[in-house]
Amino acid sequence: MRQKLSSWWNRLPESWRFVLPIWLGMRLLTAIIGIGVWKIRPLPPPVGMRFYEGLEPVYLGLRGMLIGVWQRWDTIFYQIIAEQGYSLTKISHFFPLYPLTARVTARLTGLETLEAMVLVSTLAYLAALVLLYVLLADTFDTTIARRGVLALAVFPSSFFLFALYPHGMELALILASVWLARKRRWLGCALTALLAGLTHSTALPLSLILLVEAVRFIRQQTHPWRWAVLSVAGMPALGIGLFWAWRIAQGFPSIPEVIAREFFRYPTPPWENLLKWLVLLPQHLPAPDWIINSVALILVVWSLLWGWKKIPASWLTYQVLVLLMTLGLGDARDPLYSLNRYILASFPLFVALGWWADTPLKRLLGFAVGVFGQLALLAFFLLWIFVG
Repeated sequence: MRQKLSSWWNRLPESWRFVLPIWLGMRLLTAIIGIGVWKIRPLPPPVGMRFYEGLEPVYLGLRGMLIGVWQRWDTIFYQIIAEQGYSLTKISHFFPLYPLTARVTARLTGLETLEAMVLVSTLAYLAALVLLYVLLADTFDTTIARRGVLALAVFPSSFFLFALYPHGMELALILASVWLARKRRWLGCALTALLAGLTHSTALPLSLILLVEAVRFIRQQTHPWRWAVLSVAGMPALGIGLFWAWRIAQGFPSIPEVIAREFFRYPTPPWENLLKWLVLLPQHLPAPDWIINSVALILVVWSLLWGWKKIPASWLTYQVLVLLMTLGLGDARDPLYSLNRYILASFPLFVALGWWADTPLKRLLGFAVGVFGQLALLAFFLLWIFVG
């Protein structure tokens, strides 16, 4: 039996052999944190009860300990969409692919909705890690691929990739689109890019990378049909646009109106958000969300400056656009609201972090700080303390 397992393991691609232990290890660590949190606070506090919108909190027994402990914040809104559709105007701006995938998974497997969401998120996280490895190994080498995957896995806010949120699915689709474009598999790239646009709005800057790859392809070819690949660059925008068009057809209020009324957010110039952050930072330094959002901002800016000669220009420009999109939504309470979560779509950040960790000491320091930060933030998140 051991020989068969060893033979099976050795036949796996290098990407899977490297990623699987990391994926399983982080999944186990987060499960342990979840069990500990559930023992401390099995019942949602009053601030959490406001999110359930008539849903029954899952907190009893083994299911509460392993599954219900992840029923937090926006997870509940995605659960409502998966079970009831867009029955509430306040959640009509949440993108559909993640909850609809969970609904289909639940019907095909017979699982409850929350269990289906756990399955979808966990597999999407695995796919994102594998795709990041494959893309970086193809673009750079296996050393950068390994370090980049580790940087993503231990980044403090990366637990959102396997929490019951859409960000793991979004990142997997973005990475698949970039890799398929580099391999000139345009039909597959068009599909994954369209799906990325149906998952979250921060997929929009992906169009820039796809446009650059399409132009390179066109320059290398002479066939008249080569110009058709330019349409691939519009697929993320098409996915977003289809969802927006559907909202309009359903009679929902505009997205700016919904997020302003229900979530107190509003469009604003990015530089105004940055200035407000600098002014408010001293009085909010102890807050977990302010700490991680500030760290995320500093790391993104550092990676842009440090990696401009090492990382493809289109990737870095994509990262700038993701940052500007995130900073383009203001919040009176927190100018960097959810930056640490949205920036997970910015995979060049993890390339830069992996490249930086070129000595054993740097890798040990980064791993220790990252894992400690992630587990601490996850504990806050599961305890209904907002961190993004």
